[in-house]
Amino acid sequence: MKQQLQLIWGVKYMEKAQIGVVGGLGHIGLIQAACLAKLGYKTTGYDKNISKVEDILKGKLPFYEPGLHEIVEETLKNGLLKFTSSVDDLKSCDLIFICVGTPSLPNGEADVSQVFASVEEVVRNRKSPCTVVIKSTVPLGTNRKVAKYLEEKGLQDKAVIVSNPEFLQEGSGVRNFWEPSRIIVGAQSGEIAETIARLYSPPGVPVIITTWENAELIKHAANAFLANKISFINEIAVLCEKVGGDIRVVSRGIGLDPRINPYFLEAGVGFSGPCLEKDLKSLIAQFHKKGKQAKLLESVLEVNEEKRKEVVHKLKEQLGTLAGKHIGVLGMAFKAETDDVRDSHSLPIVRYLLSLGAMLTVHDPWVKSFREAGFSEADFPGVKWVQTPYEAAEGKDALLILTAWPEYRELDLARIRDSLVHPLIVDGRNLFDPREMKAANIMYLGVGI
Repeated sequence: MKQQLQLIWGVKYMEKAQIGVVGGLGHIGLIQAACLAKLGYKTTGYDKNISKVEDILKGKLPFYEPGLHEIVEETLKNGLLKFTSSVDDLKSCDLIFICVGTPSLPNGEADVSQVFASVEEVVRNRKSPCTVVIKSTVPLGTNRKVAKYLEEKGLQDKAVIVSNPEFLQEGSGVRNFWEPSRIIVGAQSGEIAETIARLYSPPGVPVIITTWENAELIKHAANAFLANKISFINEIAVLCEKVGGDIRVVSRGIGLDPRINPYFLEAGVGFSGPCLEKDLKSLIAQFHKKGKQAKLLESVLEVNEEKRKEVVHKLKEQLGTLAGKHIGVLGMAFKAETDDVRDSHSLPIVRYLLSLGAMLTVHDPWVKSFREAGFSEADFPGVKWVQTPYEAAEGKDALLILTAWPEYRELDLARIRDSLVHPLIVDGRNLFDPREMKAANIMYLGVGI
C-alpha cells in the first residue's frame, strides 16, 4: 500500500521535501508526523518534553491510537521519521507543521500563545525561508495575526503562513489521515496552497483552497454543527421520556433522511473531549468579541451541560439521597477506543457526585488511574479504581455507565444484578434494551428510552 500511495499522492511531486512537526508527540502532531513519514517524506517530530521523546524512541507512545504504533515503529526503523527535543533539528525542514494545543481560557476563548511562540521559535532559528503550516485549531484571524506578528519582529521573509486545519477523530485518526473527507488549505498564494494540498491529499478527495479566515471558520463551524446535532437529539430525548417514546427509534427514523444522516444522533450524556466543547466555546467567544450573540450555539452548550447533571439527578430520584451512597462508575475516557480523559464528560459528573457525598468506585478498560490520565488524585478524594466492571458493581447502591465501551455491552447482567445492593443501572449511553433489563430484574434508566 505504501508504494501505491507514494506513486499516487504527492511524494513524487515533492520527494525531496523535509518536514518538521512542532508538537510532534501530541495527538494530532504524532499522527501527522508518522503518516507523512509513511508516505516517504523525511519527517522530524519536535517536542520540548525530553522524557516523552526518550520514551517514544524506546517504543512507548504517549497515547493509544489504532494502527499508529506500527507506523511509528516502521518509519523510525527505516530512518524516515525521527524525534527531537532540539529546535535546531528543524533548520533544514522545508515545511513545518504547527500542531500545538489551543486550550480554553476561563472565558471560553482559545489560548493561542503556544501557536505564536512555536512559530516564532521555529522562524527565528532559520537562515533560509520555509512554509509554516498551522494545523492547530485557532480562532478567526489568527493566521493573519501570526503573519503580522512576524512582520513586526522583522521575520516576514523567513516564513510563509498557511492554514491547514485538521479533521482527525481520536480512535480513527490514522484512518482519517489516509481517507480524509476533505482537505482545507487557507493561504494568500494559490501556488503554495496547491503545494500543501498535493503533499498528502489522495485522489478524488475534495480540496478547498481559500483564505485564512475561511479555513479557520470551516473547522470551527464543522465542530459546532456536530455539537448541535448531539444537543438536538438530546433535547428530543427529554420529550421521549415524558411521552413514552424511544429516542433510538426516533434517531433512526431521522437519520434515514439523507439530508440529515445518522451520524452524531445518539442520545446520551452529551459531547465532550478535546475538540467539540472547546471549539464550540471558542466560536461563541468569537461572536461575543464582535458584539454579537450566538443564541443557537449557546443553547447547544447549555443543553450539553444539563445532560451531565441529568444522569446524577436520576440516581438521586431513585436513591433519595447520594450522601453516603456507593456508586460504581463505568467509563472515564471521553469516548470508546481512546485513553483520552481530557475534558471528558465523566470528570464533571464524578466531581458532582463527590460534591453530593457519594462514594465512588470507577472502571475504564484503558485508563487505570487519575494519575495515568494526567490528573492529580487529590482532586478526586476517595475515588477507588478497580480492574473489572464487576468489581465496580460489587456492593454498590447503583451503577452508572458513562462511556460506550464494547466490553460493557457484553456484561453478564445476572452477575451485575447479584453484585449490586440495589439492582439499579443509570445508563448515559443507552447500551442496553430496557426489555432485556426488565427481564433481568434490573431497574434501568437510559436517556430518552
